[in-house]
Amino acid sequence: MASLDKIVPEFNQNESKGLFDLQCILNSMPYGVALFDENLQLTNWNSHLATLLEIDPLKIINNITIEYLFNDLTNCKVKENSDAINNITEMFNENTSETSIVWRYKYSLNNSMELDIHAEFFINKGLIISLTKAKDQEDHQLIEFQAAKEFLESQTSDAIYMAEELTVAQEEAARATQHIQTILNAMEEGLVTMNDKGVILSSNNAMSVIFSYTPSEFEGMELHDLLVSQSLQTSEDTQALLDTQVDGFNVYKSDEKGRRKDGSQLPLKIDIREVYLGKEKHYTVLFRNITEQFEAEKVIRQMAWHDSLTGLANRNLLSERLNEALKMASRLDRKVSVMVLDLDKFKPVNDLFGHGAGDKLLKIVSERLSQCAREVDTVARLGGDEFAIIFTNIEDDRNITKIADRIIDSIQQPTDIDGNIIQIGTSIGISFFPNDADTPSELIRMADVALYQAKEDGRRVYRLYNQQMDAESNTQKQIEIDLNKAMENNELLLHYQPQINSKTNKLVGAEALIRWLHPEKGMIPPNDFISIAELCGLMIPIGQWVLNTACKAAKQWQEKGLPKISMSVNVSARQFHADNFVQTIQDALTISKLDPCWLELEITEGIVIKETDTVVTKLEQLKTLGVNLAIDDFGTGYSSLAYLKRFPVDTLKIDQSFIRNIHEDPDDAAITEAVISLGHSLGLTVVAEGVESKEHVKILKNKGCDIFQGYYFCKPIAEDEFKKFIKEYSKS
Repeated sequence: MASLDKIVPEFNQNESKGLFDLQCILNSMPYGVALFDENLQLTNWNSHLATLLEIDPLKIINNITIEYLFNDLTNCKVKENSDAINNITEMFNENTSETSIVWRYKYSLNNSMELDIHAEFFINKGLIISLTKAKDQEDHQLIEFQAAKEFLESQTSDAIYMAEELTVAQEEAARATQHIQTILNAMEEGLVTMNDKGVILSSNNAMSVIFSYTPSEFEGMELHDLLVSQSLQTSEDTQALLDTQVDGFNVYKSDEKGRRKDGSQLPLKIDIREVYLGKEKHYTVLFRNITEQFEAEKVIRQMAWHDSLTGLANRNLLSERLNEALKMASRLDRKVSVMVLDLDKFKPVNDLFGHGAGDKLLKIVSERLSQCAREVDTVARLGGDEFAIIFTNIEDDRNITKIADRIIDSIQQPTDIDGNIIQIGTSIGISFFPNDADTPSELIRMADVALYQAKEDGRRVYRLYNQQMDAESNTQKQIEIDLNKAMENNELLLHYQPQINSKTNKLVGAEALIRWLHPEKGMIPPNDFISIAELCGLMIPIGQWVLNTACKAAKQWQEKGLPKISMSVNVSARQFHADNFVQTIQDALTISKLDPCWLELEITEGIVIKETDTVVTKLEQLKTLGVNLAIDDFGTGYSSLAYLKRFPVDTLKIDQSFIRNIHEDPDDAAITEAVISLGHSLGLTVVAEGVESKEHVKILKNKGCDIFQGYYFCKPIAEDEFKKFIKEYSKS
């Protein structure tokens, strides 16, 4: 640790403002600090000291001796010096040339705690003692002041006060130097000091930048003058707030709206702290402009309800509007229709011309659909090349079929994309409320059944749902039967896809992905059977099998001497909401003997957004087990910052749909950057899925993404191949 005498300025006699500034600086320190005069009487101290020594801060007043304050320490068992305080006192009284000494003590509170004690002597001036919890043997030094400064300046901390100089008070009030004010003025956060009535006494330069008032205009103002708040409108409201202490010296911390001099508003995060000047109570208030974060959250909210590529409604918004449409139709005795369509021969477009051309085509299709529909209708993209339209206030069913014909004609018109003439078609399924179904999910499902029939009938046609359309139902039943056999005949298997650290390029994890090797149909991808497994109740036993198999594999790899990596396992909604889910995880860990820290559970947004109290309890139970938690496919669901702040998750996985065109689409790039920024602001690890090119890697590295997963590194592969991959990648 740098010698404290190098950062302690010369003493200056001045008004009480200096002593108040000193107290602000002391409370900014990330360790406990006590200042003594030449008689070894306590003159100043900070809140961290009281917390470390478990002393009531209100009982710490001037003229307390060093022996009183550190009585607990002197009576403790000393590791390297048997009598710390006597040693300090003797060295001080002898005017020793030593300027700095450090001891380590075992200090017993509720639990055994080790403290590092650092003492600095100032001949004819006094003594500074600083304390911190002892760290591991590799890092025994106290936290440097410069480190604290850098930590505070990074804006990733909730630290309130920043300074480089420490000012010592002697018999009279000492004041902060001009250098301290310079440092305070360099802060990006606004900082004001207030008296015990909540009246502003001083401000730094950032306050003028944020609110457009001059420093003199701030003096005499009160907190409610700067905020747009229903709960803080008068002096009485401010006083009531200040009288309510939350935690030690922390009075209040919240997101608020600020009011500038011109009346305009801005989002703020404010933090109020209580400080003492001797026995006199004051307050400091930190104002942080969170406009950038607020705008990022707006992007995320937009992302939650709209498709990022086309701007159309997404599945979430479609569901909400369909639910409202059915309620209104029931009250007014009206019809509602749902049209589900997907594109014919779209996959060859991606294969022949690339995903960029495919995305351009999807945008053109979206425009054509919107032109064919009425302004009151909702056009949505469900994902991939699948779309849906909600029609309300239907007077004649034939009007819907006319629109369907118009859509088919419009979509099949040739399109010039980058000099290539592309022609596709569309097949459409249509259902009606109340004739075919009376719930949103059933109405969409019936339209899907009709769509399946349209494809069976040759494509580029529409079909209205009727009860004779049982092909899809029969298919689902057959898959259900085959799935049950698959479980019995061990036809299910896992493939693993590696996860690579962006900074070290090391293999850090693998995602376990289920596959079905059908004895007649060959390899069946999960998209073709997972949804059916969910519907027929097989997802719980399948999910349990995946979990057990993945945990066993991870443990076996470790026992064979392969590098330890995290195993990520997807969790379905049915699995998570099962009453015994936590016990299922515990059993899998117990049977496999896998350390919980090597297991990561991937949970979708749809799971955590509902029944939040129950979800929070279950997530906390999982964290107690020691496993890691990830939000999978972030951006495709609700994407709420509120639940990210509430739930104890460790990782965000950005959905591959945003990564695919990140090098071409500014919107995808902005969304990805916003998610990474928000994830890091909450202390989360961010994983990008669908990393398929060197350009993806470069862009994501520049944006600070932590982990990559995608075909650029490796496709999902069978276990034997993956073990070879681990060995080969570890050598590289």
